[in-house]
Parts: sequence; structure tokens; C-alpha cells
Amino acid sequence: MTSEDFLEEATEEVVENEDDEEDVTEEEAEEVEDEIVTSESIAEKKAEIQEKKSSKKKRKVAEIDDGLEVEDENEIDPTEKVYEEKERNWEQVVLPKKILEEIVAIAEVYNLSKEKTDKLADVILEKYNQLIVEPGEAVGIVAAQSLGEPGTQLTLRTKHFAGAAEVSVGSGIQRVEEIVDGRSKAKYPTMTICLTSDLKKDKDKAEKFAKSLIDVRYKDILKINEDFENLKIAVEILTEKTKPLYLKTDDIAEVLKKGLKDFKSIYRDTTVHFALEKKKDYLKIRKEMQKILEEKAHGVKGIEKTLIVKEGDEYVIKTSGSNLKSVLKLEGVDQEKVFTNDIIETSKVLGIEAGRIMIVNELKKVMDDNGIKIDVRHIMLLADLMTFSGEVKGIVRTGITKGKASPFARAAFEETTKHLLEAAFKGERENLTGVVENIIVGQPVKVGTGIVELLMK
Repeated sequence: MTSEDFLEEATEEVVENEDDEEDVTEEEAEEVEDEIVTSESIAEKKAEIQEKKSSKKKRKVAEIDDGLEVEDENEIDPTEKVYEEKERNWEQVVLPKKILEEIVAIAEVYNLSKEKTDKLADVILEKYNQLIVEPGEAVGIVAAQSLGEPGTQLTLRTKHFAGAAEVSVGSGIQRVEEIVDGRSKAKYPTMTICLTSDLKKDKDKAEKFAKSLIDVRYKDILKINEDFENLKIAVEILTEKTKPLYLKTDDIAEVLKKGLKDFKSIYRDTTVHFALEKKKDYLKIRKEMQKILEEKAHGVKGIEKTLIVKEGDEYVIKTSGSNLKSVLKLEGVDQEKVFTNDIIETSKVLGIEAGRIMIVNELKKVMDDNGIKIDVRHIMLLADLMTFSGEVKGIVRTGITKGKASPFARAAFEETTKHLLEAAFKGERENLTGVVENIIVGQPVKVGTGIVELLMK
């Protein structure tokens, strides 16, 4: 159950009860202020109560100094006592800040009185406490079981965007494996690029922009014909490939002439002809030519294909291949709405918190695509474990396990002999604090009832 679910339930309970209650008399209405509870009113009341408390303390101290009796508790103004109880109630509500803010918002929407707002807070607190994990619960094992068991029903497929087999997205077990292992290179990296106002409504402009993103090397658009007998080399520019990418043949010819400026050249009908003087010049021209062929003609490094998709009333670019850092620098890109499914790249460009949220979202998406319902808290625990060191570490022998302090825990995962020998050489100490270590030596595990130590006569 999510926070939204139990907020809704609790609100319904309180609002339903509101109708059943008797009408409040005028006197009662005067005593209990029927005001909308806002964060400001709570802050004001806190200040008011603090003042009253301090003045009361001063009064008591003064009376003790004068040798008078301390005033009886019953003599305190009853409304002051009510406020104190209410205030203490709010202070003691150990709910996350976001839920407290939502309670205040609900109180405003439904015009709840102070009493009802407190009642709502109590109902929510009760439901919240029911959802909290018991102390000593083996959350790691529960999370592993919850993710691993339905993982056996995942598919082994690659998903395609509707109507285009160009851009593929890895789904199913391969994607889960990729995320959990924390691999530096995703098998099917993709990006979703939203555009700024002038581009997102115009299909032609968006199409042109999308084509300008494709990583094109000169070797993709040139064809070399060598004539050894006549000491000639002709480099043909493939117009059928340059036209869709909006590349100008004249510009490409200029690049070729500049790159091979030591040789005589003529540009005629999309072909650049080079004439050689000696046979030994072949090696030199070959080396120079190889350099040019590997250079980038245009586009962003790593983006192989692009596709224009209409989402709502605007055009969005989907890409095969990813390069978040470079795309964010481009003009015409809405920087707040650029998305890549490459987790390592996201964490490097936007920080580790972004990486953590990506792990949660991507794993949840794979599970949802396959119709598997998993409590998101299990995935969040896994994401926390992978990212708490400040970089994304996979659940592999070179990742999280490598950093464990316990030699037995490292040995229990993979390469047992290697880890035990290493620990023996270094003289490492085993403190038997974890689950695995205690199982190995046959001790009760410090989980669940094992965390309690009782002695009986």
C-alpha cells in the first residue's frame, strides 16, 4: 500500500464520520476554533504555547522564591491544556514531512476543524505504523525473494517501438540482469529527447533536427575506387546516403581536399579524383585516407538511429544509442525532459541520486511490462544498496561483495578459496556480525528472534 492509498482511506473515514456527528452548540464552537489547519496556524500555535509555557515557568519560579505554594494543576486554564495536548499530538506524529504536508492540504480542501484534522492524523499514523517493518525483519532476504521468484517468469524478448523496427528496447530478464549487474554499457541504450517550443510542433523541423543527431562517419558516405595502373584514386560521395541526412556534397569534397592537400585533386560529379606521382605515394595516401574515414561527418557520438514519435500534440525524438552529456548541450533540446535508459551515464552526468531513482524506475517498469506486481520498497532497498557508496555498484563479485568487510561473506558469494586464502595471508579478522557468517559457523543468526538475548533462571 502506497502513502497515497492510505491517505485516501484515512480521509474517507474522517469525512464519513463528519456527517454522523451531532451539531455543535454555539458555546462549544466558541471553545474549539473551527479553523482550517494550515502549516502557518500550527507554527503560530507552537509559538503561542512556548510563550505560555515560559511565562508559567517564570510565575512558578517567582512563587517558589516568595515562599508561596505552587499553583494547582487544576487551576490552569482548560483551553490552554487542550491546546497543549493537541500540540503534543502534532509534535509526536512521527510521519514523513510529505505526508504531514498532505494532511494539511486535505484539511484545507475538506474544511476540517482542528479536532477532525487531529483525528485524521491519528488514523493515518495508525495505518502508517501497520506498514512499518518489524524490528529484526530480514528485509534483505525478503527483497531478494520478492524480486528473484517472479523474475523466473520474465520474458527473453526485445521490444520494438510501434511501426518501426529501427529502435529496439531491451526488456525482460536481459534488462533486469543488466541493471542489477551495474554494467557500464547497456545492450540497447535509448534516449527520449523532448524539443523546445519552436521545434516540437513542426514535424519537418523536428525531422531535420533528428537527422542532425545521427552519428555519421565519413566511411559511411564515401566509396573509394583505386586504379593502381594509372596512379589514380577516385573518392565517390554517396548522394543516396547524404541527402536524407541533409549533408552537402561540396562540404564533404572540401574536407577531402584539405585532408589530402599534398596530392593533386579535381572535384567532378560528386567524385573527387586524386592523381599520384610515384607508386610509393600509395602507402601515404592510404594512411591519410584511413584517418579521414574514421572522422565524424556530423551528429552526436553514440547515436545510431533516430525516430520521430508524436506524443500528445508534440513531436518527440526516440534514439537508438545514447549520449546524455552531449545532447544536453544542444540548442533546441528541452533539458528538463531528456531521458536515457543508461543508468551509469545518468549517474555520471546528473549525480548518484538520479542514478538511484533510475534503477528503481527501470526495474519497476520491466516488472510492470510483464504484469508482475512487486512492492516498490524491495526495489528501493536494492537501489540503495547499489548506490550508497556514491557510485553504481552491481550485485556481482567485483561490485558490492568485493567491498564487504567480512571474509566469510565474500567467500560465500563466489571464488571461495581465493577469498579465504587472501584473508589468511592478510590476517583479516571475522567479527561474525552478518547472517552468512553466522550460518557458516553454525551460530544463531542475529535476525528476527535472534536479535533478542534473554537469560532465564
